[in-house]
Amino acid sequence: MRAALPWRGFVVDSLLAGVALVGLSTLLITPIVFLGMMAQAPGDALPNGEPDLSAMMPDITAAAIVAMLLTAVLAWWLRGRALVGSMPRMPALPAYGLALAAGVAIQLATQGFAWLLAQSGAAPEPTNAEPITALLSATPWAAWLLIVVVGPFAEELLMRHVLLRRFAVAGHALAGLLLTSVAFALLHEPVPSAGIAAWLGGLAMYTAMGAGFGLVYLRTGRFRAAFLAHAACNAAALLLAAYSAS
Repeated sequence: MRAALPWRGFVVDSLLAGVALVGLSTLLITPIVFLGMMAQAPGDALPNGEPDLSAMMPDITAAAIVAMLLTAVLAWWLRGRALVGSMPRMPALPAYGLALAAGVAIQLATQGFAWLLAQSGAAPEPTNAEPITALLSATPWAAWLLIVVVGPFAEELLMRHVLLRRFAVAGHALAGLLLTSVAFALLHEPVPSAGIAAWLGGLAMYTAMGAGFGLVYLRTGRFRAAFLAHAACNAAALLLAAYSAS
């Protein structure tokens, strides 16, 4: 019975988070789209007749990240904070140093993996690339805040501090690491958008990233360390993008 509990809890946590994320995203994004369409001139539609959402993309992206934050806090409040059990904790200073180094290393490894996929003709095309670019162009300071702080905090709170911790305190850390890494990948690339090969490459890339953050969490026993690793990874990505653009 004890061995079955983490799996059952994982399913409940995932369903709760999924329903909350869809509902909150709809609640926050629908008014943005509605008001944006009301402000458009009759001739602003795309050639296929659909509304042009490009001008609304920064606001939609920000709303989606806020929806993720609210979802993570809700899942933690209803499910995560009631978890019984503790994890071995590394002292704070070495834990945070490890987290920073791991975050940069994960980003560099991700860039190298993406390059290898590109050479094989299966270059991943992340679905969040265009929204993030739009947000950076519109309001750089908000983009840095949302991408480096808010997004990593939300994802680590849900994926590691709720979902992975449930398995870790029950003695099934490896199973939790595998499951949450795949869930992390599906959160970022839920459906194929640029071909099956590119989608599978993107899933592999995000699964590896999720595993990296999960290992930091398990090794240090600290949510803040996992968050710091994710924040450092995203900051390195933005810095690399800025350097490439210049």
